Amino acid sequence: MECTIEFRVRYAETDQMKFAHHAAYIVWFEMARIELLRKIDLSYAQMERDGLLLPVLEVNARFYKPAFFDELLQIRARFNEIVKARLRIDYQVYRDEQRICEGYSVHAFMNCGGRPVRPPQFFLEKFRK
Repeated sequence: MECTIEFRVRYAETDQMKFAHHAAYIVWFEMARIELLRKIDLSYAQMERDGLLLPVLEVNARFYKPAFFDELLQIRARFNEIVKARLRIDYQVYRDEQRICEGYSVHAFMNCGGRPVRPPQFFLEKFRK
């Protein structure tokens, strides 16, 4: 399952060198992750209300080219795997067809009490479609 979002680099996301700051990419990954969940008909807000959390355990980004203010970018997010109580999502950031960054995030399935839980059946069913 894959999802692509498109957006423009905001001025506040750039640094003194006029590049999009590296921390902005993590926010962009989150934007794509939320849309990826929506694409399989899961609302992260509803999952939280139902007691399921997906905190970030690990995040990685590899940069190939800088992004600049007002550029139109695309982020492709894709479910990679679920292993026990962990989920990995891969990301690729493009300017036109040029890949400028790739990365991933690893998330735990957790209940509201902070305890790891196995992925719920409803999540696994949506993930496997």
